[in-house]
Amino acid sequence: MVLIRCLPASNIIEQTKTSKVLFFSPIDICYLLDNMQKWHEEAGMNGFILSYVADWWSPRKIIFENYKVLTEINKKGIHYGLDSNFIKVALGYRELPNWTDDLVWEDILDNFRDIAELIKTTGTKGIAIDTEPYKIPLFDSKAKRFKNINKELLKTAIYKRGRQIMQSITEVFPEIEVIILPEGAFYWFNQNQGQHPSYYELWIDFFNGMVSVKNKKGIILASERTYSVLNKNYLNTIYDLINKTMLEHIEDPVFWKMNCSIAIGMWPLGGKTYSDKSARYSSVDFKRQFIHAKALCTKYVWIYGNGADWWQMNYKELKKYTVKGRKIWGKEYQTIPTDPAIMEYYSVVKEN
Repeated sequence: MVLIRCLPASNIIEQTKTSKVLFFSPIDICYLLDNMQKWHEEAGMNGFILSYVADWWSPRKIIFENYKVLTEINKKGIHYGLDSNFIKVALGYRELPNWTDDLVWEDILDNFRDIAELIKTTGTKGIAIDTEPYKIPLFDSKAKRFKNINKELLKTAIYKRGRQIMQSITEVFPEIEVIILPEGAFYWFNQNQGQHPSYYELWIDFFNGMVSVKNKKGIILASERTYSVLNKNYLNTIYDLINKTMLEHIEDPVFWKMNCSIAIGMWPLGGKTYSDKSARYSSVDFKRQFIHAKALCTKYVWIYGNGADWWQMNYKELKKYTVKGRKIWGKEYQTIPTDPAIMEYYSVVKEN
């Protein structure tokens, strides 16, 4: 498996049903628990990257409020091949405190320990750390929030936080699997590849801090640049360039080769707004993309769900999951019909 990871994509022999398929979406966990058989029998997923379950700012009581549901999801999921669930923690969903603020970061690291405990005790597979700067700059040394901090000091602080986060979660759960997204170094060092490159200027320092711990399971780098790449040769090119970038800029390339992997992300359904659940490209194109992505990736591939575009609740279900003021993500989008060809997209995952 290590040799396959290190070879250029063009040299990789196509495989079938090796890498597992993760679905990344804000799906309600109670709805998921009630519909796991459907996700297995119709959609063929192997696991979920779950949003809005636990966050870096959440106190312990809030982090553990979904303990029972998560435990049931993982116990029940084993029988349906849904055995690879991750909890997503987005650094940028709120204004992340300054990297140099040691006092505040003590609390954040405690919260990461609690999240790791939740993952371990509920039978969840791992954590997915989203590094996209949704609210404010995280890795741009020229951002106003960092104007009074020397760049080298900032780099050191970012490295330190990456290391501390990895230490915090692996001390609690040594076998935890760790996903990082998106591929920040790729955008910074290849500035013609989309996104705003300055967003990720010092991203590699955060990643290198995590790598310095040399965790047992390594790190899975989840690619977003591949979302709409349908051409097989171009998918090879992007995969190889991500790998090349990491080998050139990671402080421990041997660890990257031996313990880390790339997970290609795909975005076949859902438009620019959450109310648009239509296809972005055909199921035929998705099949071609999906098969080749699985051939390239040794551990996981993943599908981005832009809201509720892969399912539709009926009104009875919506009432059930929002009873007594219970909040779910995007209540107004849950009952919107999916793309008419949804079963074709399910079949691509299930049959390949």
